Amino acid sequence: MYPILLKIGHFELRSYGIIVALAFLAALWLSTREAARKGIDPTLVNDFALYAFLGGIVGARIYFIVFSDPAYFLRNPWEILAIWRGGIGVIGALAGGFLIAVWYCRKKRIPLLKFADTLAPAVALGQTLGQFACLANGDSYGRQTDLPWAITYTDPRAMAPLNVPLHPIEIYEMGAYFLVFLVVWMTRKRFKVEGFGFLAYLATYGAARFVMETFRGHSAIFVAGIPAAQVFGAALILASGLGFFMLARSRDAKQ
Repeated sequence: MYPILLKIGHFELRSYGIIVALAFLAALWLSTREAARKGIDPTLVNDFALYAFLGGIVGARIYFIVFSDPAYFLRNPWEILAIWRGGIGVIGALAGGFLIAVWYCRKKRIPLLKFADTLAPAVALGQTLGQFACLANGDSYGRQTDLPWAITYTDPRAMAPLNVPLHPIEIYEMGAYFLVFLVVWMTRKRFKVEGFGFLAYLATYGAARFVMETFRGHSAIFVAGIPAAQVFGAALILASGLGFFMLARSRDAKQ
């Protein structure tokens, strides 16, 4: 693949950072449109975006460091900031972004569930597009396979094992997260209960991530060999189920 788009002297323009930035901008564009539809001032989304980006990056990096190789980062602390080389965890980004959203909604007096519903389709779209960054960089590679659609990295600057046929998990995830986006997008007008879109995102993303992890070649481990992503994926499914139950009870109480 193409981990570096352009190199001039010691300067390297990495595809990972460029693609992540473009995915973020696409998600921001969609979320402002959705905000306008739901009666939220789009400028509030634009203001939130910077906080969310910073919170998401911090959360994503912490997740990666904690569940990948914390000893390495303790020995090489300067590497903690080298996010342009890859090494971020989407689940950590979601956690960081959600905490920022809770703070921002309290500060601006915005209903949290309504704001979460507004952002949910855009987050799913951003995740879909962001997989192109992982594909180019090879930092989130699949298990070895002899399937005819396997991909093989040959660029020594890629983070995946070289000259080994691998599951194209990045492409699998593109498809899975696009389905997540479609579910949230197609149900956002049909179910007008605040929080439904956000919970639909949590349930479908949690399920997709749980399944996708079985194809990953180098998983971040939670404990006892269990992939952290599967633990958090299952937790998201359970949390969304509880959330749907609470929404149903709240609706019944109002009738």
